[in-house]
Amino acid sequence: MSTLREPTDTGSPPISGWRAAAVARAKRAGPKGLARWLLDAHWLGHRRTPLILRLWRYGAGSVVAFVTSEVALAICFSGLHFGATTSAVAAFFAGAVPNWILNRRWAWQKRGREGVGRETTLYLTVSVINLVLSTGATKLTAELSTHASQLARDLLVSASYTFSIVVLTIFKYFVYDRFVFVDRGPRRSRNQVPTTTLENRQP
Repeated sequence: MSTLREPTDTGSPPISGWRAAAVARAKRAGPKGLARWLLDAHWLGHRRTPLILRLWRYGAGSVVAFVTSEVALAICFSGLHFGATTSAVAAFFAGAVPNWILNRRWAWQKRGREGVGRETTLYLTVSVINLVLSTGATKLTAELSTHASQLARDLLVSASYTFSIVVLTIFKYFVYDRFVFVDRGPRRSRNQVPTTTLENRQP
């Protein structure tokens, strides 16, 4: 009986069987299926653990919030010539809304209204701390760079805001995971990987 052989080297790394099959299924599902395969990190394969999946989702949500904040900061500070504090506050709120939605519903898979009051209070508390620190860093940089050119000052303020956001993003993950988005319902195994796919239904 003949056996199947792996294809010969074509100059590119071979694709593992599970990944090739997953890509094929995603392509058959169309653009929506392919997007879900990418966004839900199915391409990680056996490395798609609960921790890695949550970090991936949290990181992706943070990138969305960060880009939104940076655009708002640039518009307010460089375009509208608002002060550094006003610009940082506007940028913060511009990113806070999508960050809340993506963290609660996607990264931590929270649904319904149970516990939403407590989560909102804690989230706002963390957000205020984040706002004070990022705004303080931005304002301090703007004050220290008053004698620089407008372009240099804009770049320094943006870099200061970016650095503070990156540091605070790491801090916020641990706070969210341990205190904010805590599952108060029936305990679920931490090894259970949350998924966005539909559950199988029995007829």
